[in-house]
Amino acid sequence: MPTPQPLLAAAGIAKAYGPVTALRSVDFAVQPGEVHALLGANGAGKSTLVKVLAGVHAADAGAVAVNGQNVHFRGPADAIAAGIATVFQDPALIPDLTVQENLLLSGVDEKRFQRWLGWFDLAELDTDALVRELPLETLRMVDLARAVARDPHVLLLDEITAALTADQAELVFTFLAEWTEQGRSAVLITHRLAEVLRVCDRATILRDGRDVAVLET
Repeated sequence: MPTPQPLLAAAGIAKAYGPVTALRSVDFAVQPGEVHALLGANGAGKSTLVKVLAGVHAADAGAVAVNGQNVHFRGPADAIAAGIATVFQDPALIPDLTVQENLLLSGVDEKRFQRWLGWFDLAELDTDALVRELPLETLRMVDLARAVARDPHVLLLDEITAALTADQAELVFTFLAEWTEQGRSAVLITHRLAEVLRVCDRATILRDGRDVAVLET
């Protein structure tokens, strides 16, 4: 049986910040309907690759394709338009604004956002609360609900479970199982190998800015 066309693929991605080389010709591909782990030690290049795929940083070399079509992201809005939504390692919310004000700035449909808040057990969240007054685990789930409300094809999740309670992490795992049943995909960065073995289908390993292995979990 032929290998299906990846939903998201990167080839030869390189990125340097001044004298520091973060990525060295990385290849990475996410198939439809899979949770794909992105693993490696701190400094291996995982978050940098996510930021390239999310349109935050432009690669110095290489190409990105969505559904087989080469794309060039001039910024995060281009990645979102191409069907890629990201939950970054640090909450992407403005602390001195309310949740509602952050949502308006994002251009996300409020009804969809509220539905997903309910799905993640946050239906009672006061969206008029200032972001800086909310606990980190709540902000992570708000970011996730906002990302999913964009109706993407691929979710990039950078250490999403690191700050969550056990119950919240279970919700995320249940969500990912249902998400991939729809043919959508997710990339999960985590240092918890038990999570990888439980919810991920494959794993790409980065070391010193290079992809060194792609493994079936």
